[in-house]
Amino acid sequence: MLIVPSLLLSLRMDGLKATARRAWVLLFGQEEWYVFVRHLEPPSTPLEFPVETKGITVRAMTPRDLEAVARLIPFDLDRGSLRERRERMQSRLSEAMVATRGDHIVGAVCFIDAVTAEQPWYRAVEPYLIPPTRFTAQLFVVPGEKGTAWVLAKHANDRLAALGVRTVVGLIKTDNKPSILVSRLLGGKMVARKSDRFWFGRRTTMVESVRDEYPFTGDRSSPPSPLHP
Repeated sequence: MLIVPSLLLSLRMDGLKATARRAWVLLFGQEEWYVFVRHLEPPSTPLEFPVETKGITVRAMTPRDLEAVARLIPFDLDRGSLRERRERMQSRLSEAMVATRGDHIVGAVCFIDAVTAEQPWYRAVEPYLIPPTRFTAQLFVVPGEKGTAWVLAKHANDRLAALGVRTVVGLIKTDNKPSILVSRLLGGKMVARKSDRFWFGRRTTMVESVRDEYPFTGDRSSPPSPLHP
């Protein structure tokens, strides 16, 4: 991970205070994520996009959206430069959607075909997978857009299901309770907890399975084991 360019981006996006906090985490701290698995069912009626719900329009992302989306992506979801963000979004356009309010993009979601044994959390999710599968590479809404995340995620899931996708895997930070709630409302099942520990920028990833009846703490009776440095 290139820490200095990443922190310069954070400084431009969110200011000194947030960047100082992130610098500490990336050098000596720890990040915690829950791993969710969600099964999809094909819609009973054909889907037609764009779809409007409560003033929010959800539609397929287009090349014209890339610049705006690249600037809106939260730092914790993508620590690359604006150019790198645009390139990544370009490669994911076929299964990406945006939410708009009027003429403004207020959220976006994209998926990638990356549920493979190379992922550190794969062993935890494997028993729950029904192929074809997708990984939620990004899902975000701009601050203050209450209810938009659910609308965006719901229509994105319906679109994937119509395309034949049966399982979606996603990672959510353990302190992001609104996103955890949205995932549960959409039928998501928490199956693992992922910890990224940093020491002078070197990351060690540890994964442990959790019992879903403990939604915000997991079963910590035994420590996780390191899977990938």
